Amino acid sequence: MSEKKNTQLSGSLGVTSIVLMVVATAAPLTVMVANTPLIITMGNGAGAAFDALLATLIMFLFAVGFVAMSKYISNAGAFYSYIQKGLGRTLGLGSATLAWISYFLILVALETYMGVAFSDLLKNLAGINVPWWVMTLACMLTIGFLGYRHIELSSKFLAIALVLEIAVVILVDLFVFAERGLTGMDIEAFHPATIMSGSPGLGIMFAIYCFIGFEATVIFREEAKDPDRTIPKATYIAVLGVGLFYIISMWCEVTVIGSSNIVNFATTHGESTYLLIAQQYLGTLSKDVILVLLVTSLFACALSLHNIVVRYQYVLGKYDVLPKQLAYIHEKYKSPYMSSFVQTASSITLFIFLLILELDPVTNIYAWGATTGTLGYMTILSLTCISVIVFFRRNKNGNFWKTLLAPSLGLIGLLFCLWIAIVNLPSLIGSESTLIAQIIICVLIAAFSLGVVKAKIMKSRKPQLFEQLKELA
Repeated sequence: MSEKKNTQLSGSLGVTSIVLMVVATAAPLTVMVANTPLIITMGNGAGAAFDALLATLIMFLFAVGFVAMSKYISNAGAFYSYIQKGLGRTLGLGSATLAWISYFLILVALETYMGVAFSDLLKNLAGINVPWWVMTLACMLTIGFLGYRHIELSSKFLAIALVLEIAVVILVDLFVFAERGLTGMDIEAFHPATIMSGSPGLGIMFAIYCFIGFEATVIFREEAKDPDRTIPKATYIAVLGVGLFYIISMWCEVTVIGSSNIVNFATTHGESTYLLIAQQYLGTLSKDVILVLLVTSLFACALSLHNIVVRYQYVLGKYDVLPKQLAYIHEKYKSPYMSSFVQTASSITLFIFLLILELDPVTNIYAWGATTGTLGYMTILSLTCISVIVFFRRNKNGNFWKTLLAPSLGLIGLLFCLWIAIVNLPSLIGSESTLIAQIIICVLIAAFSLGVVKAKIMKSRKPQLFEQLKELA
């Protein structure tokens, strides 16, 4: 078989490898350093641990219906396969292009932020001055190379990076528990008055963002070993494991600083908040170690997102929604190498365009891209919940808890977070101007419309291709 005609992925990813992909995308150390201060200062302060608990519950409820429906999905199409199965091919394809663009924007935003972090690291530790944009381009090219190779090469790198970053956070947690004991932990963090202080809706929304990427449990279906067993198990382990990690770690952070001081401390120190806590328990050297691991955490997250975007393009190319060349598989590495190449080239092209506009890498490129992508992600989660409910109501099979109650409760939680995000969009992007907020909404509508229009064109002009879209589910 020639290389260009091969469009079937292969691999033997087990539960551990797939869970690593999910956790890498969640970037636990990055969450503790960069996201937790946002939950505390923009959300409900010491209620951060409760926000993580509620976000875990929402994602668990989502996962119940998600897993129940997974045995009816045979394709590697991830969330949009579910949406198509329940809501039809047109909405399914719209959700596919929305997810593709959303993840792409998050990836470019993250790679930009990583360039800044990497440049600062070299300057602080080695006294080497390298422009941040050079480091961003270097990271993009490195990630593109790893994406070009077999998926298991990426999973091995992710394993090393994740073990190190998770170990540091767990070590800090253990020191806190050893010093305070369970009875010495700050229970005010779970007191109703604390939870309802500030803006609990924003806190929960930021906590939901910490779970981004667990779609990877199904997007690597073609490369999984025994997917009918591996995917459900990996999904539950990822959701509950990541959730428990955040709950305990945020609770320890609040306990060390104190409920009454946490907001002022996080406002004053920002992203240094967790670094100062780690330094208190692990010594001065730990700050430098964590800064290094923060960069590897960002890199692991970007690599995982790259692999997700690449597989979106691969599937869309496979069914002629995007150019079919994106579905070409490397004969040696069994990877979607053309899709990886196009993704890398697209990221670099967009990044250079943004550089020409002289946008700030953090307050503009990162903030706008990450927010746009996250809104799209939460929309896809909500549509998936609706699809699960509709699918099982139509087929009238499955038990009440898995097919209706759990996904309905999960949907309510997700829609609440989505509404909070839209209402607070100007403050989330760091701009009081409504123009950027309007542009973000227009980009998401355009991304969804792209798939819907493509589906309608296929239905009228190429009915055979439109019929083939059934295979996406």
